[in-house]
Amino acid sequence: MSSNSAITTRLQVRITMLALCLLLCMTGRAMAQPAGHEESLAAWAKIQIVLQHPRCLNCHQAESPLQGDTQRGHIPHVIRGPESHGVSGMKCGTCHNEMGNNLASGAPGAPRWQLAPISMLWQGLSGGDLCRSLKDPAKNGNRSLAAITTHMGTDKLVLWGWNPGPRREAVPLMHDEFMKQVSIWVAGGAICPQ
Repeated sequence: MSSNSAITTRLQVRITMLALCLLLCMTGRAMAQPAGHEESLAAWAKIQIVLQHPRCLNCHQAESPLQGDTQRGHIPHVIRGPESHGVSGMKCGTCHNEMGNNLASGAPGAPRWQLAPISMLWQGLSGGDLCRSLKDPAKNGNRSLAAITTHMGTDKLVLWGWNPGPRREAVPLMHDEFMKQVSIWVAGGAICPQ
């Protein structure tokens, strides 16, 4: 066997071993990634669009709600107050009531109309931070993922976002499709983007 032939054989063995190592590393990495990871992230991207829409984000503010599709300051100017319902003389329920949207005044309404608790502040959060906040019981009303799913599926104040009345844009995903995405996100491990 010539020296060139021996070098070629050794090189082929090394290339083969390197290829096997790469293949094993890639297989191990793929096995370590839980099933549904990509689907969960894709579902979150759709959920995020809803949660960052004005119908949700307008009341997930620090001190004062925003108003309308353009997210302008609330008129009249109201502030959170100690229980997130406004302050004396300017309570949320003065204009927004459980009867629903008031077509005469244009004031929207649903049961328990209020600013979201300060722990549920979404103002200024990235999609990843919003996702992590939503999963954190200290920031989500002490809810499990199952309770979050129920909350988003049945709470009348949340459901108002899909029926906001005239002159307001509803959230951009039908509620059934939104709930399907929530289920996919949770089933895949509730994965959050970076």
